[in-house]
Amino acid sequence: MDNLLEIKNLTKIYREGGQENKVLDDVSFSAAVGEFIVFVGPSGSGKSTLLNLIALLDGATAGKIIFEGKEILRLRETQKAKLRLNKFGFVFQFDGLLPEFTVLENVNMPALIKGRDKKKRAAALLAGLGMTDLAHKMPPSLSGGEKQRAAIARALINEPRLLLADEPTGNLDAARKIRIFEDFAALAAQGITVLMVTHDTHAAQYAHRCYKIEGGKITRMDLKIH
Repeated sequence: MDNLLEIKNLTKIYREGGQENKVLDDVSFSAAVGEFIVFVGPSGSGKSTLLNLIALLDGATAGKIIFEGKEILRLRETQKAKLRLNKFGFVFQFDGLLPEFTVLENVNMPALIKGRDKKKRAAALLAGLGMTDLAHKMPPSLSGGEKQRAAIARALINEPRLLLADEPTGNLDAARKIRIFEDFAALAAQGITVLMVTHDTHAAQYAHRCYKIEGGKITRMDLKIH
């Protein structure tokens, strides 16, 4: 498989009051097209910082991020915003669904931001996630797992090549967590590269690779593949 993403010697240092806090320390890895990679670590280990840097929501102290063969850290802000909208999808711990819009409308929202109406695709994405019957429901009526799956559909509406998931199952019970892990594995099988950070080691059973992240460094974990 060809690499979609290459992370080279990525370092992030926060400076405050004369003190340095090295949140990420010389991190390097690559992600192939259609690969599901999980990063497991406790709070404060640098997981979210890693995703924020890859998403170009924060700047690195040192290192390179190469996406589709191009170094992206030094892009102009308008270019970064365009890349996020067109090539990246995001799923967070909190679903972020707008309660005054239906599930279908929420999923279609990022497409409307691009000036396109993709309600048919939104409906197809919900169908693929087993949520056809919920398309016209309002988010407050959904369970936590259903909301998160709607958020996944929303993240996919603009056909991203890279899906970034930050603790997406943090508020779910065990059965709903497994369903989300299975969803991500299925998306990878369709050719979408998925990077997920979590504290839940069970996620590794559904991934192609798993890394432990601690003290700003990553180490490969050898866990049984599902």
